Amino acid sequence: MKNFIWDFDGTLFDTYPAMVDGAWRALQDFGIVADKKELYFVMKKYSTSQLRQNYQLSEEKFTPLFHQYETKSREVSAPFQDTKTVLENLKARGGRHFILTHRLTDSTWRLLKDFGLDELIESVVGIDQEFPRKPDPSSLNAIIQNFHLQKVESMMIGDRRLDIEAGNNAGITTCLYDIDYFLGDIPATYVVNELKQIIELPEII
Repeated sequence: MKNFIWDFDGTLFDTYPAMVDGAWRALQDFGIVADKKELYFVMKKYSTSQLRQNYQLSEEKFTPLFHQYETKSREVSAPFQDTKTVLENLKARGGRHFILTHRLTDSTWRLLKDFGLDELIESVVGIDQEFPRKPDPSSLNAIIQNFHLQKVESMMIGDRRLDIEAGNNAGITTCLYDIDYFLGDIPATYVVNELKQIIELPEII
């Protein structure tokens, strides 16, 4: 396994504090007062789209506000403790890194650059590139095709069911990062609770 396709939010970076804060503030604009712990649970276990559906809010109205407040949030978005070590370790062994995210492409690159990680990543495919959302495998297959990757050598790594289902739908190995131990029965090839455990998985270069 030498091609690593990463989710970003909650996998490489702990962006959930800012995301939850952004969603909480956006909901207030619609007169909705929500508990941040509950927002985190829904966004982490399911998706921001599920959160929006729970409150019967359209994407056109909610999503721009959500991104606006998330960007302005005082909550810090930073890599997890082991992110840099894992990326560098795998790359030094011949690994290649790609990011597939529901975050905007530019904001993803900006955070990577802020923490000196951008040179470790070959490509970012963000939600603004107009692929169907995960778990649809179209964006994942595009990365595989554009960079001439072999599926048997590729792994999708993410922290939510939709990441794992996207990898399964593309026919590649999957790894679930379950930092909270509450994601339940998700059909991933591997499950880790710390990023550094990925380095020791079977079949890794």
